Amino acid sequence: MTMGTLIYILILITGLLVSVICLSYGTVAVMGALIIVPLFMLAFLIVMRLRVNVDVGCKNPVAEKDSMEKPARVTIALMVENTGKWLPVSKGLVWVRYKNTFSGEKGKMKVRFSVDTGKKRGRRIPVVIKHCGNVSIKVEKVKLYDYLNLFATTIGKNFETQDVLVMPPIKEIYLGRDRWYNETNEDSDRFSLYKKGDDPSEIFDIRDFKDGDRIQSIHWKLSSKTGHYMVKDGSLPLAKAIYIFVDLCAATCEEADLLVQGIYSISMQLMEQGVPQNYIWYDNKNDIIQECLIEHEEELFWMFEDLFKCHKTEDPGELIRAYMEWEEGRPKETGLYLTVTQHTESELNGLGVAELLVIDLRDEQ
Repeated sequence: MTMGTLIYILILITGLLVSVICLSYGTVAVMGALIIVPLFMLAFLIVMRLRVNVDVGCKNPVAEKDSMEKPARVTIALMVENTGKWLPVSKGLVWVRYKNTFSGEKGKMKVRFSVDTGKKRGRRIPVVIKHCGNVSIKVEKVKLYDYLNLFATTIGKNFETQDVLVMPPIKEIYLGRDRWYNETNEDSDRFSLYKKGDDPSEIFDIRDFKDGDRIQSIHWKLSSKTGHYMVKDGSLPLAKAIYIFVDLCAATCEEADLLVQGIYSISMQLMEQGVPQNYIWYDNKNDIIQECLIEHEEELFWMFEDLFKCHKTEDPGELIRAYMEWEEGRPKETGLYLTVTQHTESELNGLGVAELLVIDLRDEQ
């Protein structure tokens, strides 16, 4: 029942009392009008419901904050089409509920819209989110109202949930050594499947000899069998992947934002240098160690989708204990450890990494 309905009921009761007390043609006519008008409003609303279509979508699945201090504005699009030719929609309401699964932010809101006859109108619904994470936005229901707000009808409910990643601004983080950028790939055991290179230890392709080919690249044994010169193309070494541990221990949402900013900034920095990263974190929701290789930007956002499904913790040893149980004696030569909490050297020795660079992202402020 709407507020307009309650007001109208009071008016109707008042009219009824007046018509009984002052029985006359005028009061009876007014009372009749009070009874007939709602029927027209109900009929108009039924017709509008048959002529109005609603759709919900999200044009940008990633929203980046302008600064760490300012909130992000996540936007989804509501598209309303009125195919009717003589009844405009003067009032419609949208009920929206949202939740940031990583930071725990949640809320609900109502948005009003209108649309003229024969028109299609897009309505942007902005949601203000303070912290980084995966924001799930769901339009729970859409209602139309008649011109006197006496009646309301639902024209859509439980639309598909729209997920938007809220990311921090990128900042420059000094990694300390050029070795993290893998400027030399001489000792790499990874080679491109699509591009040839100059590494003779791996053969990319064997082809016919062409003018300009080096004599050193001739495959003599195969050439003697075929009766003409064949040439070996070397492989292109790829940078060795860097192991990066992500510690989800964060006392506050602000610290969790710093952690996300650090991961995002370092990953983009390494990708610009063509260096793949192997991220490792403890998924406390499913009680498993997650490992994700990142070589392209879209893979990074997929990784964040999985990372944001986890819960930040207040236990600084959670990742270390889980990793020691999982890694099964597979030591690593080098690695980065991204954290926003204090760790002792003895704690980190359990990771089994020969050379571990610990980056406290609180110090990067």
